[in-house]
Amino acid sequence: MYIVLIIVAAIYIWRIFKGSRNGLIDEVGALADIVIVSVAVVAGIVMIESILGKNLIGFLVAGIILLIILIARKLIRILFCSLGLVAKLPFLNGLNKFLGLLAGIMEATVIIWVGFAVISCLNIPVNGKPLLELITVNRFLDFLYRHNLLYNFIQRVIGIFL
Repeated sequence: MYIVLIIVAAIYIWRIFKGSRNGLIDEVGALADIVIVSVAVVAGIVMIESILGKNLIGFLVAGIILLIILIARKLIRILFCSLGLVAKLPFLNGLNKFLGLLAGIMEATVIIWVGFAVISCLNIPVNGKPLLELITVNRFLDFLYRHNLLYNFIQRVIGIFL
C-alpha cells in the first residue's frame, strides 16, 4: 500500500512543481495532449478490434474519429503556442505560474487515472496481493480509483463500438 501511495505522492509533487514552473498555458496544453493521445489510442484499439472482427462500420467510424482527433491535436498545439507567447507578459506571467500549479494537480490526477486504468485491466501482484487490493485499502487512493473519470469515459467509448 505504501509503495503505491509514495508513487502517487511523487507524481503529485513532480507535476505541481512542473506546473508552477511552466505555467497554466503549458500545463493545460500538456493535459489536453494527454487526453487527446489517450482517446487516439482507444480509437486505434477499436480500429484494430474492428479489423479483427470484420466490422467495417466500426473500422470506418473509428478511423474517422482518429483522423478528427489528430487534426484537433494539431490545432490545439497551434493555439497553445500562441497563448504561451501572450502569457509571457509581466502581469500575466505571475498569474500563469500560480494557475499552472493548479493545472499540475489536475495533470497528476489524470496521469494517476491512466495508471489505475492500466492496473484495472491487468492483475499485477505485489507481495502476493493484487495491486488493486493495495489501492483500495488507502482512503485517498481508493477515492482516486473509484472516481476515475478517464477510465469511465474509455469504457463508454469502447462500449459504443463493441
